[in-house]
Amino acid sequence: MRRLTRRCLLFITIWSFTVGSLPSDGQRARGETPSATSATISAKTPVFAGACKACPWGILAKVTADALSFYGYRTTICWVCWSNLGPRYMADKTKPIMPANAQFEVPEYIEPPPDAVPDISATSESNLLDAWNGTGAYAADHKQRHNYRVIAVIRTSTYVLAAASKKSGITNLRQIKDRKEPTWITGGNGNDIIFQYYGISVDDLKAKGGGLMPPVGTGDGRVTRERRASADVFIGSGLLANTPEQRSWYEASQLNDLVFFEFEEPLIARLAAQPGYFRATVPLALFRGVDRPIPTVMRPNHLIYVRDDAPDEFAYNVAKALDEHRDLFQVQLEPWYYDPRTVAASSVIPLHPGAAKYYRERGYVK
Repeated sequence: MRRLTRRCLLFITIWSFTVGSLPSDGQRARGETPSATSATISAKTPVFAGACKACPWGILAKVTADALSFYGYRTTICWVCWSNLGPRYMADKTKPIMPANAQFEVPEYIEPPPDAVPDISATSESNLLDAWNGTGAYAADHKQRHNYRVIAVIRTSTYVLAAASKKSGITNLRQIKDRKEPTWITGGNGNDIIFQYYGISVDDLKAKGGGLMPPVGTGDGRVTRERRASADVFIGSGLLANTPEQRSWYEASQLNDLVFFEFEEPLIARLAAQPGYFRATVPLALFRGVDRPIPTVMRPNHLIYVRDDAPDEFAYNVAKALDEHRDLFQVQLEPWYYDPRTVAASSVIPLHPGAAKYYRERGYVK
């Protein structure tokens, strides 16, 4: 009897140790081991890698912080974790630093970054997919970052646009390649596919006395809003909002008389094949000069995401807060849309199990 009791005790001890050492179901599926909860999440003071206060991902940071405040969280926002910085800080668990070009931003839009590793962030689906795959702006890092987990997919209407000033006489983007006069284009960044399709070369533009003007900012290498608006051609993504990324369209459509172009179908197909891009139609009167619906593509999806080591409870609470306070999206600088039918629609980067649990309870996913 004593021998049997000792065997039972030994079995219970081994069983308890084994179960206590097992990773969660999500971790087992990924072959990962558990990691400690960040101190900031434990203290209900998470750090959000956002962007400037008037930037799209900065706006999503504020919405998330405001929504979480109803549940006792005090979120610190990094207002300079823009562009490809946030996904790097998040995946690599590094503290943000002040970007070298921050002095060219509007002072009231930014603050020094917090002295802490971010716990949560927001970016476009296309940007996060590049970080996930190690492509685009992340190709030089020579690695993939697969520790992202999505909390929510939030949508907006950012169209890819092309226009020329009436006084330039340009009626088709194909004319730029052989144009003898200097041609100045506002935009250019991220437009490689469009430039290649129409045979536009930056070196050729410069050789003829023209070139590219950045669509944002002032300071070294940048230009005033009047100079930007005086360009001959405008190419890039946009909507009618005075965010740093979009304001060149706001300015140009008011300070210049624009003729908006339609992209050719093979180009639309090529643009729509990019991860995170979808076919769309620019609505009539979106800008001054848009005198008809224009077929194009758009980048609608932006992701609020965490790392795979974020606790299920935290991910659940973020998903719940955003859903129950979705009215916060409606009163922001940029129009954002929370749609229960698409909030969990992440086709490549997995949902965090905590967020998935909330959406299943609400019936948003099966």
